[in-house]
Amino acid sequence: MASPRMVLVVYADPDDRERTVVLLETAGYQVAAASNFEEAKQFLASEAPDVLITDLRLGSYNGLHLVLRSRTDHPEMAALVTSRFPDPVLEAEAEREHARFLLRPIADEALLDAITNSLAASGRAAHGGSPRADLH
Repeated sequence: MASPRMVLVVYADPDDRERTVVLLETAGYQVAAASNFEEAKQFLASEAPDVLITDLRLGSYNGLHLVLRSRTDHPEMAALVTSRFPDPVLEAEAEREHARFLLRPIADEALLDAITNSLAASGRAAHGGSPRADLH
């Protein structure tokens, strides 16, 4: 049996972070969490998650900066950038970085589907499939 996919969740808001972590753990993912850019950067220096989910707003940096910086060490990592506000320019920038841009709030099923689709697009789905298979 394949090991669970590793997801790094980076949200400054503790309620958003905890809710997302619980959802993903319930769905069978192994989850790590960070509350800011620096924590996430340190985690990414030592670990290789399959998926990065980050809020766009991370203080003086943003989630796209985090995706950009992580691409050198983790080129196949799937990435999702979330925001509470639509921004076509930032959405286009996320697409250039092969990251999905999602507006929050995101329905649980929509987030899980976005993760599954992002893993497939990154080529990581072939390494063991989705942990969600046991949920259906």
